[in-house]
Amino acid sequence: MASAGTGNASHVSGELFKMLAGIDMVHVPYRGGAAALQDLIGGQVHVMFEAMGNSLQHIRHHIVRPLGITTANRNDALPDVPPIGDFVPGYETSVWYGIGAPKDPPPPIIEMLNREINTTLNDPKLSARLIDMGCTVIGGSPEQFSALVAAETEKWARVVKFSGAKPD
Repeated sequence: MASAGTGNASHVSGELFKMLAGIDMVHVPYRGGAAALQDLIGGQVHVMFEAMGNSLQHIRHHIVRPLGITTANRNDALPDVPPIGDFVPGYETSVWYGIGAPKDPPPPIIEMLNREINTTLNDPKLSARLIDMGCTVIGGSPEQFSALVAAETEKWARVVKFSGAKPD
């Protein structure tokens, strides 16, 4: 199982799969996703849990075959590829991005930033481009984002403990 490096999203996504499926795969950490993806293409490794943005062109050109997507729902960029959670109950992982601020900013600043960010995410041109790249545009409130960060922190702490991974 190739990854972009120990502790990287591609590594812990594979560890989550191992944990939930009850299987073992040998983790092969690389110094970045590009090298790992090249060895997957070349057949030196058998599987990789890679971000869609990094692998989508290889999938579209039939260089890499997707077996499943890691998100809970199908993705518009690959509508025929089932979520892994369909055959490994409870499996879901995605790379997400958010915007943070220093501790205790004035509430009106947070409200303004949140409003403008959500407005930008709802722009049809930007939304279409992100979807074409395999992204799912979500948006939301600061409270929803805080809840996501807390849930993800707890989830990945369990996976890292299961994997036995240690910082390099």
